[in-house]
Amino acid sequence: MLYYLLFSRNLTPQEAVLSFVFTVLSFIIALSFREFMRSFVAYKMGDPTPKLAGRLTLNPLKHIDTSGFLMFMLLGVGWSKPSQINPMNFKKYKTGMRWISIVGILTNFVLGLIAAGIFAILLGTVGIPNVYVGYIYNFLMYFMIVNSFLAMFNLLPLFPLDGFTFVTTFLKPNNKFVDFGVKNSMKILLIIFLVSILGDLIFGFDVLDWYLSVLYNYVYVPIGFLGVYI
Repeated sequence: MLYYLLFSRNLTPQEAVLSFVFTVLSFIIALSFREFMRSFVAYKMGDPTPKLAGRLTLNPLKHIDTSGFLMFMLLGVGWSKPSQINPMNFKKYKTGMRWISIVGILTNFVLGLIAAGIFAILLGTVGIPNVYVGYIYNFLMYFMIVNSFLAMFNLLPLFPLDGFTFVTTFLKPNNKFVDFGVKNSMKILLIIFLVSILGDLIFGFDVLDWYLSVLYNYVYVPIGFLGVYI
């Protein structure tokens, strides 16, 4: 993320600092809710491991991975501590794995939708009477963006993302897709990031921004029913 802020030509120093603070805060809250819901669903599916590991909490210190957090601050892409889940304890193994793989995505999507709804309602009723209310709007925008990115990014069918886990629940354990994904997904992700950075520097086109915009635009669709368009 610092990379984008340092090379951004559209932000003043003050705006860059606010962008950094709001984005990091949004990331911490989004991951905490995401991992709590994953742990809660695993517990409800019959696995006591998350509770024993202290993951049934919204305390970010229980979920934030130091390396993943630093990577997010530097490049805008990070990760949480690996989920402490034992799927062998699930009452129904495949059903449990499917719910675990989609609940994080759904959590981030719903959080982004809630932020968009609050933003639209405030904008339509309160407006922007002062700079402090403007800060609230900015935070809601960044919170929506971060959650939208996490939802879209984890949809990718690449190991160890949720999209990959969801797809594999419909496949046999040993097949070419699973083997290829486990062996090569990290390389593919690295290529995506490099292409995104180089494309942005050379051509002004960011692949990740384009991918994010797919969900980012659809998040606004339900807001139209409120009669307010952002």
